[in-house]
Amino acid sequence: MDRHHRQRILPEVGTAGQALLASASAEVRLNGFAGEIAARYLAGAGFGRIVVSDVAHANAARHIEPNLNVEVGSSASSRPAAAFDLKEDAARDLSAGARAALQAIRCVLGLDGDPVRSKSAHYPDEGR
Repeated sequence: MDRHHRQRILPEVGTAGQALLASASAEVRLNGFAGEIAARYLAGAGFGRIVVSDVAHANAARHIEPNLNVEVGSSASSRPAAAFDLKEDAARDLSAGARAALQAIRCVLGLDGDPVRSKSAHYPDEGR
């Protein structure tokens, strides 16, 4: 069984969806732990290219997928907005990073309700 076998058997993903993820790019605009979580989740999902603003985020993504095309860019990063009224910073960051990664995955797979999306996903600015 290969790394993405379980994702391919999901009706929402399938072989075609996994191929879309493999050819997709995502830019992580979150900083701190939230950005690290988003980078890890995107690497695990099988994105072909990830742009991060921090070397630590790049290393976290490469820890999941060593051959991943990860670039450290200068995109503006932001602090995640409060998510789910969680009291602990780490819990807020974890949920914000996971939510941002899921949003990017849904965008690439066309599950966000917009049928005219490109194969590139950019995170919303969580700090606004």
